Amino acid sequence: MPQVMIAAGVPKRPYHDPHYKPLWNALQDLDLMVAMHAGCYDEPFVDFSYQSVLPQSLIVEGKIILLERGMVNLISGAIPQTYPHLRFVLVEGGIGWIAPVLRLMDHFWEDHHKWMEPRLAEPPSFYFKRQFWATFEDDRPGLLTRSLINQDHLMWGSDYPHSEGTFPYSRQKIAADFVDLPASDTRKLVRDNAAALYAIEV
Repeated sequence: MPQVMIAAGVPKRPYHDPHYKPLWNALQDLDLMVAMHAGCYDEPFVDFSYQSVLPQSLIVEGKIILLERGMVNLISGAIPQTYPHLRFVLVEGGIGWIAPVLRLMDHFWEDHHKWMEPRLAEPPSFYFKRQFWATFEDDRPGLLTRSLINQDHLMWGSDYPHSEGTFPYSRQKIAADFVDLPASDTRKLVRDNAAALYAIEV
């Protein structure tokens, strides 16, 4: 299943700018998925040049904040509402942060949606559950909140061969992180959800 990748975070020209209308229309018409990868952004956001050890900014900014900002910008900018057939995939940013961010977005929507522009007809979490997928590797907290963010759209990955992935201990990590999940849920998260999204025969 083909897809395109857009910059994570929020570009200088945010995604709800009318400049992008031809892009969103074309992506929806072509039925192309839209991926946002944790390491893909349109300007330097994290400087790794001076560090010989794993920088904290890689964990906090590169892996989480960029995708969080991108997701919030897309939903708040009414892109999923305007283009209901678009599918967005948040890649390699984990899932443990998603539930609290959506709850905060819903809280502000409940208080202010009658005057905020663009107006969303439904709470932000509605659009996430309908049109967003997300991948994760070693994320026990995310698994514990899976029921809040649509577990049919969550996909485990090993991130092979990167050092921050689970290879060569993927089976052990799955056994530890998924220890109390029903076997049917585990099967969905480690195989079936990705197969369904990408039309892979298994």
